[in-house]
Amino acid sequence: MISLLSFVVALAVQALFFYLATRITGNKTSYGTLFAIALIGSICSAIPAVGFLIGLIVVLFLLVYWGKMSWGSAILTVLLAYILAVVITVLLGLALGFALFSFGSAASSTAAGPAAAILLLQ
Repeated sequence: MISLLSFVVALAVQALFFYLATRITGNKTSYGTLFAIALIGSICSAIPAVGFLIGLIVVLFLLVYWGKMSWGSAILTVLLAYILAVVITVLLGLALGFALFSFGSAASSTAAGPAAAILLLQ
């Protein structure tokens, strides 16, 4: 049940990043449409080995056809959404005092935990 809730929250956040990116690029796509695109893209991304690439292609196609934007705008929207996600996640992690994700290995981030992030901030 918790994993389903976290999946829905992740979809809502991903759709929010798409929404912010479409507003910055000047495209007026509704949040509901972007949520559906994020859902279908996430389902396609669950395919082992090639899921990320298939999900990315599907999201681009859906942004072009459902979002009624050009291919260039769709690519810019996806790039901007990912950039916004990384920047906001890093800033939120810095504001809260711990890393929300790690750029290093998983072993070092789990072993050190929030203490390492706090040491980096000082």
